[in-house]
Amino acid sequence: MHILKKTVIAISCFVCPIAAQASENYISVGATHLGGNGVSASGGGFSWASFGSKEQNVGFIVTSSLAKEDVDGTGDVNNLFIPYRGTLKVFDINVGPIFKVQNLSWLRLYPLIGISHANVDINACLDHICASDNESKNEFNYGVGLQLDIPTTNIYTEFNIKRVMGDFNKTNMYFGVGYHLSNTLY
Repeated sequence: MHILKKTVIAISCFVCPIAAQASENYISVGATHLGGNGVSASGGGFSWASFGSKEQNVGFIVTSSLAKEDVDGTGDVNNLFIPYRGTLKVFDINVGPIFKVQNLSWLRLYPLIGISHANVDINACLDHICASDNESKNEFNYGVGLQLDIPTTNIYTEFNIKRVMGDFNKTNMYFGVGYHLSNTLY
């Protein structure tokens, strides 16, 4: 988790001064779903995109999400079926450039690269004897996304999909609704 905290702090130090100067900001919040290989975790997330001016076609974007799943089951240990209960939490943070599409002012596209932190807590009990285990893992992820403006409003919809690499090997989808903040007069 230490590398994740350092990453968030480094991105915050880079992003906050730029955000204060930017004149085109896009902020969204939404739902996220992580799935694959028997996992079905849901949660929430946000994204923030920034362009230096209305005329700029390239900016940068930061996204983050947290998905959680509670699991119950039975594990086989030496022919003993032991019930267990656990929680899976996956947090990710991603960055990338974002591009306004020429002649399609209502569309913005972006690639993402980032890190996902997965944490699993398991508790198992058999005849009043209980055991706990906690495992954490950091994996890189990559993905793509798009933002679509709703005509005549400052509201837009956003969708992105990310693939978590390594042993975790899951897909994370985000759907959000956002608001366009502009410091320039039209």
